[in-house]
Amino acid sequence: MSVNKVKLGIKILLLVFLLHYLISIFNVGRYVDIIAEYQNQIIIVFVIILSGLIFIDIASEIFKKYARKKEEKAGEYLTLNYIFKYVVYVAIALMIFGVFYKNVSSLVVSVGLIGAAITYALQKPILNFAGWVVILYTRTIKIGDRISIKNIGAGDVFDIDTQHLYLSELTADNFEPTGKVLIIPNSYIFTTAIENLTKGSPYVWDSIVLHFTHDSDVEKAKQIVFESTNEVVGNLMLKLYEKWSKRKYLISRKLANKPVIRVGITRTSFYIKVYYLVNVYEKAEIKTKIQERILKEINKERAVKLSYPHVKAIVEYEKTLNTKNS
Repeated sequence: MSVNKVKLGIKILLLVFLLHYLISIFNVGRYVDIIAEYQNQIIIVFVIILSGLIFIDIASEIFKKYARKKEEKAGEYLTLNYIFKYVVYVAIALMIFGVFYKNVSSLVVSVGLIGAAITYALQKPILNFAGWVVILYTRTIKIGDRISIKNIGAGDVFDIDTQHLYLSELTADNFEPTGKVLIIPNSYIFTTAIENLTKGSPYVWDSIVLHFTHDSDVEKAKQIVFESTNEVVGNLMLKLYEKWSKRKYLISRKLANKPVIRVGITRTSFYIKVYYLVNVYEKAEIKTKIQERILKEINKERAVKLSYPHVKAIVEYEKTLNTKNS
C-alpha cells in the first residue's frame, strides 16, 4: 500500500468522524424532520424558481430575436428584457413568501412597509432609473445627440446608463470642446429643461451681430454682411428650403432659403444681425468662416466702419478764435 493511499484513507476517516461529531452537536435529525414537514412547500418553491428561470430564458430569447431583426430599436428591446427579468425575480420572491407565509394580509402589509422603506432610502436611484426608462422609450435623448441643460451646460451624449447621462462638455456659446465630462443624473429629465439640438434635425438657427458707426453706409454694411454669410451657407440653406418646403407640417412655419438680415440702433452705433441655418456640429467653424469674410470685405470699404468703445474729443476752433480776437 502506497503512502498516498494511506494518507487518503486517514483523511476519509477523519472526515467521517468530524461529520458525525457535527451531526450529533447540531442535531441534524431535527432539521431533517423539519424538511420532511415542509417537503410540499419546498417542492412548490423549487417548481416556482425553475418555472421562473425557464420563463426568463424564453422571454430573453424572444427579446434578443427582435433586437437582431430591428437594429434601430435593439437598445429598447434589450432594456425591456433587463426590466422584465427583475419584474419576474420580484414576482418569484413574493410567491415564495406566499408559500411559507400563511397570513396573506400580514404578508401584504409587511411587503408594503418594506417596499416603502426601500423606496424612501433609494428614492434618487429609483428616480434616476425611471428617468433612464423614459429616455430610452421616448427616445428623447440618444447617444450622439448634442444637448444643452439649463444651468448645467452643453455637451455631446456618449453614454447612457441606468443612473446617469455622460456628456463630452462643450462651451455654451460656440460648442467648442472643453475636454471635460459632465455626469448628469437621469432624473433631470423630469425636473430640468433640456434642449436637444439634434432631435429630428441637426440644423439650428445661429446669428452674428456686428456694430457699425453711425456715419457708415447702412446699405453697404447690409450688403457685405448678407453676401459674406450667403457665400458660406447659401447653398445649404437653399437645399434645406427645397427639402423642408415639401413637408406639410412645416408649411405654417416661416422658411428661409437665404440668410435673414435685421437692423437695429443703439446710442453709439447701429447694428446688423444676420440669422442663418447651420449644422450644430459645425457651428463654431461656420461662424469663423463668415466673420473672416465679413472682416475682409469691410477692410476694402471706406464707407463702412466697425464701431468700438472709444472717446472722441470735439474742439470748437471757431469759438476759441473769436474769443482771442475780442
